[in-house]
Parts: sequence; C-alpha cells; structure tokens
Amino acid sequence: MKVAFVGAGAIGSILGAFLAKGGADVILIDPFKEHMDKIAADGLIIHYPDGKQETVLMKTAYNADNVGPVDIAIIMTKTNYTDAAVQEVKKIMGPKTVVGTFQNGLGNPEKVAEYIPKEKVFYGCLNVSSRILAPGEVLGNVFGEYNIYAGSVVFNEEQKIANEYLKAAFANSDVSYKYGEEIDTYVWTKGLLNISGNAAQGLVRLKPAVTADDENYKRLIANVVREVCEVAKAKGVKNLDGEKFLASLANVGKSDLAHHWGSTAQDMLFMKRKTEVETLNGAIVKFGKELGIATPVNETIYLLVRTIEEHYQEQYQENQAQ
Repeated sequence: MKVAFVGAGAIGSILGAFLAKGGADVILIDPFKEHMDKIAADGLIIHYPDGKQETVLMKTAYNADNVGPVDIAIIMTKTNYTDAAVQEVKKIMGPKTVVGTFQNGLGNPEKVAEYIPKEKVFYGCLNVSSRILAPGEVLGNVFGEYNIYAGSVVFNEEQKIANEYLKAAFANSDVSYKYGEEIDTYVWTKGLLNISGNAAQGLVRLKPAVTADDENYKRLIANVVREVCEVAKAKGVKNLDGEKFLASLANVGKSDLAHHWGSTAQDMLFMKRKTEVETLNGAIVKFGKELGIATPVNETIYLLVRTIEEHYQEQYQENQAQ
C-alpha cells in the first residue's frame, strides 16, 4: 500500500522508516526542507540506544501538491498544525483512502473528523520515542508491550483492511501494532502520561529521573491524575486506573524515558515555540467545563504554560544581568 505521513519530523519519519522496512510504499510530507532533502538523497539514518544504526530510503515531498492518491494518510504534525495538515491530506485522498492520527494528546480524531468523514478516520497512540539529531538523522526507540495502539472512529471493512496491513508491515520491522475497540483506554492512558509529565516537567525544568523521587512533585501529579480520571470516567472511558498509573511512575524514573525531555518541555525550554498543551492539560480543562467537573490543577498548569509561550523573549535567562 501507498502510505503518506503528513508531518515527518522525528516521530513521523521514524514511523515511516519502520513501514518502509516492512514493505510499504512510503512518502514523507513535511516543509522541513533540509530534513526531506537529506532523506530523499541518502535515506533516514536511525540511531538506536543500544548503539546500532541503520539507513532507510524513502520518498519525500515538501507538500502534497504532486503526491497523488494514497491508500493511507497518517497525520503526524504537532496538534497546533492539524488544520493545515488536513488540507494537505485532502489533496491525496482517493475514494478508498483512510486517514489516521497518532498525534499527542486528546481530541485528535474528533478534530480530523471535522474535515474528513468519520468512517475514514482511525487513531491511536505510540510507545515510540525519537528526536532529530541532524537533518536526515534521528535517535529513536520503541518500548512497551505494544509499540502502537490503534482503533477506528467507525469500525468497518475498509478500516480493518488498512489496519491489518499496517499491523503486518510494522511487524516486518519488529514493531508491534494492536488494533481494536479498546483504543480509548490506551489513548487516555498515554494522554495521562503526557498530561501528568510533559508540561509540569517543563515548568519545573526537571527530567523524570529527578521528578520520580520528589515528594512535592508527586503530590502535584496525584492531583493532576485525579482530575484526568474524573473527566475520563464522565466521558465513558473504561479502565483508566489512576492509582495504578501513579504507582507505575516510579518505574518511569528508571526506564529509558528517565533522561528524556517530553515534547512539551522541549518546546518550552529549548525550541521556544508554541506547545501542544491545548490538547493535553488544556483538553482536560475544556472537557471539564463541558461536563461540569472542576479541574483547577490542570487549569493552573495550562495557564502557566500559555503565559510562558507568549513571553519567551521576556523570560529570565541564566547569566543575564537584567
């Protein structure tokens, strides 16, 4: 099948590489010219934590104008750019094209379904980490019992065929893909990890290796988790276990993620750009208001992050006199 990734930064490009290794006809679509040019010319160089390295060749494009119809289009932009990404997806849709999103946060399939018929939309979450080392070069890893969880807004034969294909192609690259109706539990569990960690770690400027052992931080996160679980329960999400999640955070502090900055923290501390907090803590605030559930801790984190986003140039910098 022909598979397009709309948004091919660190995560989008490594997912594309896994599928290309598995036999798919992959094209990466992203305006990051240097990254796209390097991959098109020399392939994507992937470094793994164990020291292994491989190079995977793929086609690339800066936009979808001349790509033509694809079987599967997967949106992997930051959630701030979903509206623009869907406009690119529309250019490559044929009568049987299905559209997926594995973006961070909550509310992504609903957003995509504002533009694409919901029968065409699938979604999920990832146990995949990656960051760009240089154009055309990433450090990446997969983890967890399953590396990718997926499900559909509307389960039908078209969705089943596409997702069974993805499952098989990823399996050829030793990447495990689980497709099923329990997807919302997995998405909210992954969302809980991002909501409890990404923005808060950016605010305190500490990695999981440190926050996992700090009692004040753990009290903060316990309040965040309680609010998320209340909202999830009201929305009908099943089996989201806040206590089990909090107990598991001790293991995160000792895992491969212990020294990894979450994407929101990276945006706040290094990239100095707009974050995805709108679909993380901001989503809990939004859902809470719709459901009549108070979410003061998530709202505080959300407002602090938004304040930082709007004033990067005015922030205190170390070794700066004024």
